[in-house]
Amino acid sequence: MLKGIALVLVLTLPAAAFFHTKLTKAEPGVSATVTAAPTQIRLWFSEEPELALTSVTLEKAADSSVVAKLVLAATDDKKSVAGKLPAPLAPGSYLVVWKTAATDGHPAKGSYWFTFKPKQP
Repeated sequence: MLKGIALVLVLTLPAAAFFHTKLTKAEPGVSATVTAAPTQIRLWFSEEPELALTSVTLEKAADSSVVAKLVLAATDDKKSVAGKLPAPLAPGSYLVVWKTAATDGHPAKGSYWFTFKPKQP
C-alpha cells in the first residue's frame, strides 16, 4: 500500500509543478544588455496573472538597493503586465524581482537581471 502511495506521489508531484505560472518573456530581456534607457518593465507569463496579486520591484544588482516598486497595469496581452519606471535609469546592472499568482491562486515568484549600457559617442 505504501509503495502505491509513493508511486502516485512520484508521478503526480512533478506534473503539478507544471501548472504554476512561469515567466516566459520580459522587456528588457532576461540577461540582456540594452543601450537605450528602459522606460518600463513588461513581463509575460505562461498563464494570465492576477493583477492585484502581481508585484515587480527593480533593484540595483550591485547592492540589492530598491530603485522602484512599479505600479503595474494590464496590457493588450492578457498574459502580460507592465509598469513604467518613475525616473530614468543610470547605467548599470539591475535585478527585476517579480511575484504573481494566476487565477488558480498558486503563487509564483522569480527574478532576472539586465544591464543598461548606453552607446558611447
